[in-house]
Amino acid sequence: MTTPRPLSFEALHRRELARDPWVWLVAAMLPLTALSWRALAPEVGVMSVFGVAALLLPPAVLALLAPRLARRTTWAFWGSLATRPAGAYRGAVIGATLGALLPLSAGAAAAAAVVGAAPVAAAALVGSVAAIVVAYGALAGLVAAATLEPAKAVALGAVVWGLGVVAYEPALVALAVAFAERAFEPYLAVLVLAHPLEIARVALLRTLDTPVFVGPTGLLLERWWGWAPLGAAFWAGVTSLVGAALLTLVAGGVLARRSR
Repeated sequence: MTTPRPLSFEALHRRELARDPWVWLVAAMLPLTALSWRALAPEVGVMSVFGVAALLLPPAVLALLAPRLARRTTWAFWGSLATRPAGAYRGAVIGATLGALLPLSAGAAAAAAVVGAAPVAAAALVGSVAAIVVAYGALAGLVAAATLEPAKAVALGAVVWGLGVVAYEPALVALAVAFAERAFEPYLAVLVLAHPLEIARVALLRTLDTPVFVGPTGLLLERWWGWAPLGAAFWAGVTSLVGAALLTLVAGGVLARRSR
């Protein structure tokens, strides 16, 4: 008789989030809101669904993941066992993100079907939503490790989200104007191309072949890649994955220092 292998931190958190009815409720909101745009062109519907997802999913992911990752008693218990805190916590962040990713991606696919999107547009929408979930799942892991208190973790994540979404582009425009007479474009490019949500939006616009680019992100990508949708989509994936990996790596180190 073989002894069953114990579940890893990744598997435990992945199953917990994937079975959470609140995650599926958030996912269901995407196709429900898509019903409002069934009478419009599919491209308009896809971009409208993405606009809702860009506003809804970051705070939702933070509220769903951060409290679970910030449970002080959980990490105090596992810290008393023969486990490496940093590696265990990184596995938990990855598992929680993957657990939320499946339902939310399914919701995006259902929304694309509701608006009648073509397969390529549907895949682009699902990929854009996945980029948001991965980026903010990693952010939830970092703020949870920094606070180890659910309420503070959610509040800190909300502040970062507000700065990254609401104040981001006005701040870029203000910096560009202030340094108009200096060689500021390389620094502006770094700030623009490090923002996963903005890159995902532009990549989706390119995939839909929509000749509308709003803000500095679209301007820079138009200059570098022209109308090539694969370049923007590739960079959106790279930005999200690399950013999420760095945040998760730092989060594990933060928790390890707190557990000493």
